[in-house]
Amino acid sequence: MSEETAAPPAPAPTEAPAKRSPVKLIVVVVVMLVVEAAGIMALMHVMRPPAEVVAVPSAEAAHDEGNEIVEIEVLSDRLANDRSGVTYIYPAEIYVQVRARHAEEVTAQLERFKNEIRADVLAIWRTAEPKHFQEPRLDHLTRRIHDLLNDRFESAPDAEEPIILKAVIVCGTGFRVG
Repeated sequence: MSEETAAPPAPAPTEAPAKRSPVKLIVVVVVMLVVEAAGIMALMHVMRPPAEVVAVPSAEAAHDEGNEIVEIEVLSDRLANDRSGVTYIYPAEIYVQVRARHAEEVTAQLERFKNEIRADVLAIWRTAEPKHFQEPRLDHLTRRIHDLLNDRFESAPDAEEPIILKAVIVCGTGFRVG
């Protein structure tokens, strides 16, 4: 073969360029991000003027005796539960929170139907599972009693909020009876 048709000689190995420190690249990227963020903030400030300031009356001016929340006792008794096969007695107090303007009406209803309400609460207590008494805030029992009382004291359809705002159960540790 002739020299012309022969394969060109392989290039001589060259040295790889020295690695550059990425610090310059990182600084450039961070500067670009800061400039971009500043530009976006400036654009948002120009496009949307600040919100209009509205004066809000002070807490003293907004204070209304009819809107204060008061607690009314529903039941204070020792309640039994035997769902685990052993009877436990729980000293319990049940309260409802209502607005002061509804307190007289709720107190009258509770007094008028105290035995029926007591029977309904006792039924909820007796049918509760033992795990419900282990909850730190007795959430399950509180929810069921709140629903019971909320159904009894239904507010008008046009009312903004229900009459019964919250049920509160204060319960001691149950002690075994039998």
